[in-house]
Amino acid sequence: MMQLIFFAVSILAVFLGHAVFWLAVTKLLHIAAWQHHFILISLISFLFVSTIIASYLIHKWDNPFTRWYYMIAGFWIGLLVNFGLMAILILFFRLFGVVFDFTVPAGIMKFIFFGGASLVSLYGLYNAWNPQVIEYEVAIKDLPDYWNNKVVVQVSDVHLGPVYRKRFFSRLIARVDNLKPEAVFITGDLFDGMEADFSWMNHPFSKLQTPSGIYYSFGNHDLYLGFNRVISLLKENPVRILDNKMETVNGLQIIGLNYSFNSDFDLEAAILKQVNYDQRKPSILLFHAPKNVPLAKSAGIDLQLSGHTHDGQLFPFNLIAKLAHHGYGYGLFQEGDFSIIINGGAGTWGPPIRTSSRSEIVKIILKKK
Repeated sequence: MMQLIFFAVSILAVFLGHAVFWLAVTKLLHIAAWQHHFILISLISFLFVSTIIASYLIHKWDNPFTRWYYMIAGFWIGLLVNFGLMAILILFFRLFGVVFDFTVPAGIMKFIFFGGASLVSLYGLYNAWNPQVIEYEVAIKDLPDYWNNKVVVQVSDVHLGPVYRKRFFSRLIARVDNLKPEAVFITGDLFDGMEADFSWMNHPFSKLQTPSGIYYSFGNHDLYLGFNRVISLLKENPVRILDNKMETVNGLQIIGLNYSFNSDFDLEAAILKQVNYDQRKPSILLFHAPKNVPLAKSAGIDLQLSGHTHDGQLFPFNLIAKLAHHGYGYGLFQEGDFSIIINGGAGTWGPPIRTSSRSEIVKIILKKK
C-alpha cells in the first residue's frame, strides 16, 4: 500500500514538474502561436510519459535499449529538477529587479535557465560516476590493540542493477583495494532492487585483500530484490552476510542489522540480546538507515555505519534528508563514546546524477580512545 501511495505521489510530482517547465519555457521564449504550443506540449508530454514507460520496461526486460532508455529518462528527471531551480533563481532576479529598479536582459535569463540547468546537470553526472574517497578518524573506547590505527572501508548504496554494472563496480573495487583496508563494511543497497542481468558478477569481491574480512548487511533495495536472490548472488564471494547477526573479530564486535520497515522496533530486545552482544566490549554496527540512533547510543554501540540518505543526491533534497533523519543526513557525528557515519553512497537511485554531493567511498582510521 505504501509503495502504491509513493508511486502515485511521485507521478503527481513529476507531472507538476513538467507543467512548471512548460510554463517557464512559454514565458521565456514568448511562445504565442498555437503551432509552437502544440509542438512544445507534445515534446513535454513525450518526456513525461517516457519517465513512466522507461521505468516499466526496465522492470520487465533488461537489455541495452531498456537500460539506456531508463538512464536517459532518469537524467531528464534530474535535469527537470535543475530547470526548476533555475526558474526559482530567475524569479528572484526579477523580484530584486522590481525592488532595486533594474532589468536583467532576456538573453541572460535564457542562459541562466537553459545553460545553468544543463551545466549543473553535467556536473552532477560527473559527481555520480566518479567516486571520491572521504577519510574520517574515529576513536573507540577500549579498542583492541589489533585494530588500533587500522584502516577500514565503508561502502554503501552502490545500487548495482541496470545502471551501475561491471565497469563501474570494477573501478570501485579497485579504488577500495588501493586503500589496503583491514576490513570492508557494506551497509546496504548493494543492489538497486530490480532484477537484472547479473551474469557479470563473477566473484568481484575476491579481488579485495582484506585480512579481517568483508561484511554486509541488507538495505531496503536489497530486500526489494529479494533476500534469497541477494544471498545467491553473493554465494561465491568472500562476503560475510550479517543477517541480524554478530561476529567478533580480534576482540571487535561487528553487528549487521537488516533494514527495518518498522520505524519503532526495539534494537536491543530484537537483535542485540539475540546475538550475545556485550555493550562493555567495543562494537561496530552496520545498519543501512540512520534511524533509531538513540537506541544504538543507549545500547552502548561505539560506531554505527549507515547510508541510505544519498545526502539527498539532488539539491535541495539534501536539506530534506537531513530534516527527515533528525539531523543525521550525512557525514560523521561524534557524541560522547558514540560515533555514527552516514555514507553518501557510491551509486545513485533514479536520476544518475548528484548535485548535493559526490559519490563516495569512506575510509576510516580506527583509533583507541
